[in-house]
Amino acid sequence: MRTNYVLFITVLAIGAAVLVCGCTGPTGGDAPNQTNGTPAETPAGENLTIDEVVVRDGNFSILIQALDAAGLEGALTGPGPYTVFAPTDEAFGRLPETVMEELFDDPKGNLAEILLYHMAPDRYTASDLAANDTIATIQGNPAAIGAAGERMTVDGAEVVRADMLAANGVVHAIDAVMIPPDVTLQAMNETAAGVAANTTG
Repeated sequence: MRTNYVLFITVLAIGAAVLVCGCTGPTGGDAPNQTNGTPAETPAGENLTIDEVVVRDGNFSILIQALDAAGLEGALTGPGPYTVFAPTDEAFGRLPETVMEELFDDPKGNLAEILLYHMAPDRYTASDLAANDTIATIQGNPAAIGAAGERMTVDGAEVVRADMLAANGVVHAIDAVMIPPDVTLQAMNETAAGVAANTTG
């Protein structure tokens, strides 16, 4: 999957986005009780890009550091459109420290794969997401979408703030870091084994 990182940068350069799963495109339908955001704007009234939205929000500092470490710091300034499921700082804080160390020790590897798993080609608002069971990600694996009443999840992570609109896409804040099914984190396995040992011991 390492080639997806190079492919993503190429896609950004030409401003193209290709859906790779059976998801339907944006439908414009209504999601049940989802909170709609308003476009973030500069004082001059110009729409912000996705990376400017997350920088100005103030709740995504670890995500910004991760994008920088993985060489994706400018990725979300491209024409898009893109959908980003952005883990908050609190979401990253739920990962064990050993997992974070492992990710930042290999930023162009598993960290980049995980970040690309949080990005989708095309613009999907909350109502668009609710019309799909899965959504394609730039990383390559589809992420499962769940919508019930006021609750929406992406690969099990809950959307805590939807529809942060940008000129080149949309951001949805989520409460957990999503791990692609083909990414193995040694530190996470060791943590899980340690918890199991303590429980059975």
